[in-house]
Amino acid sequence: MNYYPFHIGDYRSGTMHLTNGEDLAYRRALDWYYDTEKPIPLETQWVSRRLRVDTKDLETVLQDFFVRTEEGWVHERCDQEIAQFQQMQAKNRANGAKGGRPKKPKETQKNPVGLQSVSDGVAVETHSKGNQEPRTNNQEPDIPPTPQGVAGGFQPPVNDPPEPHELPRPTGDNSHPLAGTVCQLMKRLGVGLVNPGNSKLNALLNAGVTVGQFEDAAHKALAAGKSFSYALGIVEREEREARSLGAQLQKPRVAAQPVNRQEALEARNRAVGDAWLQEMQARMEGAGHAR
Repeated sequence: MNYYPFHIGDYRSGTMHLTNGEDLAYRRALDWYYDTEKPIPLETQWVSRRLRVDTKDLETVLQDFFVRTEEGWVHERCDQEIAQFQQMQAKNRANGAKGGRPKKPKETQKNPVGLQSVSDGVAVETHSKGNQEPRTNNQEPDIPPTPQGVAGGFQPPVNDPPEPHELPRPTGDNSHPLAGTVCQLMKRLGVGLVNPGNSKLNALLNAGVTVGQFEDAAHKALAAGKSFSYALGIVEREEREARSLGAQLQKPRVAAQPVNRQEALEARNRAVGDAWLQEMQARMEGAGHAR
């Protein structure tokens, strides 16, 4: 494919969390995918050199937006667009083999309504003109015309394309059983670019995070205008804080020594008596010096 539809709003809302390097890696990975019409190879270092992007940035976007399979990193939205393109291409080739676009059947009626043949061969109108505006509702061509500058005869779809990252999708052998459920829930709430094969999502589920925690994070992400990766970051941070607090609460406390009130009172009385005795001795010595 040398053409594919690019929806600016969908892309911007789903990639606001990316750095400049990651955004560049994602765009070039999409171009590679559409150009080859095949999954991104698993050798990420080899791919990053040919895309001229940082390997770490490429691996980050592959984890976020693609699903790892034996054939490579696949992208469901790209596969949908490629399938539509190939279907239209095959249809155009079939029409070309038949000599072009099918023609409409010609009118075979000898005397159309409103006309009458005469001896000199000139057709004469026999009815009033009335409303002669042409009907346009049946004048749609059978096949959309090929847009100028697009090779292969591919016509971009007129209707709105399907939502990005529709479920279900292949999640891989290491995906948690609840990964698809979490993604369906988030997508229903309005979170875009969900991916049940995301490694962070599956790690959190394996650590015991509940579906309700992901739902709360989805609401917070939507309130901040963020997407799927941001929601996962919220869950990860809250889980880390909860574990830290739990570890502090589990530390053994040093028991306070019981206070013996009788001993404390006796000690206080001794201290007061010692102070009074010292004061009296000092007074007696002062009086003797005065004599």
